[in-house]
Amino acid sequence: MNIEDLRKLAHLAQTQNLHTSAAAFNITTGALSKTLKKIEAQLNNIIFDRVGRNIQINTNGKKFTLYANELIHQYDQMLSEFVSTQVKHSLNIAGPSVLLDHVLDKLLPHISTAQFEVNLEAVFEGDAINKLKSGAAHLAIVTDDALPDWRSAGFHALPLGVTTFELVAAKNHPIHQIETPALADINNAFFACPSSSAFCGIVRGVGSDGWPDHRYPRNIAFRCDNFASLLNVIKKHPALAYLPDIAIDEQLSVIKLSDFSAQNQERINLVYKPSFSTGWLNQLIDRISASHIHTLSFNE
Repeated sequence: MNIEDLRKLAHLAQTQNLHTSAAAFNITTGALSKTLKKIEAQLNNIIFDRVGRNIQINTNGKKFTLYANELIHQYDQMLSEFVSTQVKHSLNIAGPSVLLDHVLDKLLPHISTAQFEVNLEAVFEGDAINKLKSGAAHLAIVTDDALPDWRSAGFHALPLGVTTFELVAAKNHPIHQIETPALADINNAFFACPSSSAFCGIVRGVGSDGWPDHRYPRNIAFRCDNFASLLNVIKKHPALAYLPDIAIDEQLSVIKLSDFSAQNQERINLVYKPSFSTGWLNQLIDRISASHIHTLSFNE
């Protein structure tokens, strides 16, 4: 088997569909099936179970694909160290949309459009880490909540900052008429909340936004799956929300309550898979990290 065989196998492990993966490589399903059989013959092991006309990756396949993705990654980075700098690379960045929007101003100054074609994919944190593991993404933008997902994968993380959740409302909300608002002033106010966490997509507590509802219950009038829709609700309706400060724009303002000091903070990280060679990915990370104090390695 060669590196291109491994590349086809890694793609097949993601799709688990011969037709889809064959189309991606512009080959026939027969040719791809032959490649799979060749690899299995060399391994003397079945890595995809045949279920009727379908295939399903098994435990051996998942383990082998993990190694294959590592070899592909190291090969591509080794090659990029020696090829012409005029060669253009695909740079795939995955993470929650609210995090991607925030970090772009930190990343784009270091990314040359002459060297990279940038693909941004808005997914929840767990999916972003899985894409990093499979090689479908080169960078993942996640919070510390995704830490268990990268701890054992040999990834490195570069902290990009911290976001703090704040109580916010539109600038024309009646709450602003109160000189020193307190918790009692929001008892009957309408709240808008995400249906699930904007970062990980998991339902957490009553509002999925970190507000301590067990201590300070709210009157939740709106729930939104889409974060952009949630922001529109706040701007067009007299509703309050508890949002990460990175999502607050000029149409919203922070409300400081005199008797509420609970703070929910999340650290934002750029996660990547390092390589042995000085390929384009390590060079890019070096440029980005030059303005930061240190890089955290969870492999130490």
